[in-house]
Order: sequence, then C-alpha cells, then structure tokens
Amino acid sequence: MKATFYIVCPPPPVTTTTTTTTTTTTTTTVGYVFVGYWTSPGYVDKISPSTMTLVKTYTPPSGHGLVHSLTSLSGYVFAGYITAPGYVDKIDPSTMTLVKTYTPPSKYSYVFALTTLSGYVFVGYEIIPGVVDKISPSTMTLVKTFTAPSGHNYVLSLTSLSGYVFVGYWTSPGYVDKISPSTMTLVKTFTAPSGHYKVFDLTTLSGYVFAGYYTAPGHVDKISPSTMTLVKTFTAPSGHSYVEALTSLSGYVFAGYSTSPGRVDKISPSTMSLVKTFTAPIGHNRVLALTSLFGYVFAGYSPTPGYVDKIDPSTMTLVKTFTAPRGHKYVYALTTLAT
Repeated sequence: MKATFYIVCPPPPVTTTTTTTTTTTTTTTVGYVFVGYWTSPGYVDKISPSTMTLVKTYTPPSGHGLVHSLTSLSGYVFAGYITAPGYVDKIDPSTMTLVKTYTPPSKYSYVFALTTLSGYVFVGYEIIPGVVDKISPSTMTLVKTFTAPSGHNYVLSLTSLSGYVFVGYWTSPGYVDKISPSTMTLVKTFTAPSGHYKVFDLTTLSGYVFAGYYTAPGHVDKISPSTMTLVKTFTAPSGHSYVEALTSLSGYVFAGYSTSPGRVDKISPSTMSLVKTFTAPIGHNRVLALTSLFGYVFAGYSPTPGYVDKIDPSTMTLVKTFTAPRGHKYVYALTTLAT
C-alpha cells in the first residue's frame, strides 16, 4: 500500500498599507488701521491696510467730538475726545459700535493721549497740573489717578515700556515722567535739554524711550528709562520742524513733522542720525499721527478731507493713499489692531 503525502504551503504574507493624512491649519492674521478725526461728532474710520479703503465708520454719541487719541487693547479700540469732561469710548471693531463710555471726574477734560499696559488703559488730560487716569477696560471705570508734580502741565503724550508708563507734557523745558502703574506714583523725571520743549509724542524701541518736541528744527531725544537721562539727540534737517508724531518699526524710529507738505524721517536709534526722508504728496500737510502695521508706516494729515498714506519704510516711498469720506477731516489719531 502506497502512502500519499500532502505538502501544505502557508498562505502568502499579507502586506497592509497605512495611509496617514496630515491636516495643516493655516492661521491668517487680519489687521486694520483706525483713523480718528477732529470732527463733531468725532468719527473713527476702520480701513483696510492692503487696499487702503474704508471698511466701516464709528459715529460716537452726541457730545463726543474731536478725536485726539486712539489705542487698542484686547480686541477693542479706545477713542479719547477733546471734551469737558474728557470721554473715552470703547469700540467694538467688528461692528464699529459703542460698547461703553468712560466719563472721568468733571474737572478732567480734553483727552490728549492714551496708552495701554498690563490690561489697563491710561488716559492723559490737558489740564494743570497734568493728570493720568488708569481705567479698567472691562468696566470702563476708574482704578486710580496719577497727579503730576507742580509745573508738569498739560499731558500731551503717553507710552509704556518694561512695566512703566511714561508721560510727556506741554512744558519748557519738556518733562517726561516715569510712573508706577500699580501705585500711580512718580518714579523719576527726565528734564529735557534747554530748547527741547512741548513733548508732543513718545514712542519706545529696543528698551529706550524716544521723545519728540515741537521745536524748529525738530528734536527727538533717546532716553534711558532706568536712569531717566539723555542718551543722545536727533536734530532734524533744516525745514523739518515741529515733531507732532512718532512711531517705531523694524528697528527704526519714525518722526512726523508739522510741515507743508508733510515729512517723515526714518532715524537710526543707535546713532540717532537720519536714514531717509519721506516727503508726502502735495496737499498732504502736517503729519499729525503715525502708526505701523504689517511692516508699513501709516501717516495721517490735517487737510480736508483727511488723508492717510501707507509708506514703505525700506524705500520711504508712497505705497497708497486713503482719502477719507466727506466731512472726515484732520487726522489727529491713528492706531492698529491685528487679530
């Protein structure tokens, strides 16, 4: 009898292919420029920085006229008015409608300057002596007040740096006070050199404070915030008179002048020397406000209607101009908000 044998072969190996799908989420930052006008009522325009066109206008309540200052914080825009008392409106930038108004004590009038620090809004008034209010942006109520030393009159400018608020005044010589935002008390004062008066604007860059003066020619002082002493002065070219606006961007300081046409100087903060000048188109007179966003400088002017120029800071040439609607004149304030 013959035996039969069967060879059983194992099945071929099974190859499993796993496909992994990776989803990449791209977050796009959206930003706008906000423009405040010296009008009654005080309009605030929201403009697209890419197209330099109007998106929407905020019209404040009756009696809130003459916008002189703007700032932004935590997704909202704040507008200060030259009124008595000095109102500050909190504006929803998506709808351009009023959220809430801060009304200071009756003796605090004419909001000339606004800044923000550590979740609070600081409000400077054009009164004697100068006063700065710290307000809660959520409730729009007063937290605490700083009253300047005697002779430090009319707050013209505010900025913040390294946990402190800095205040510039309409004085001769110009004073800049460093104040503690927690106690709202004076830390130290910078007294400008002789001939440097009326601190029309302040900005910060790379750990220093820069003060611009309403002088002919215009001067900008670089100040050490720790010692509140002068580091170096920029003296503008002849004809670049009366610094009314400052901003900083990409390692440089920019100064705007009350000239016709308006001029903006790009300044090296290390040497405090001129890098290049932007000369505005004819009719774009008096640079009253400067701000920066997405690598560009924006300049606001005094004519009717109001103009805002978008400037390329590398070439200091004009990119595009926003022409305000009829009746929106004298651009006294600019700010930006990116989300």
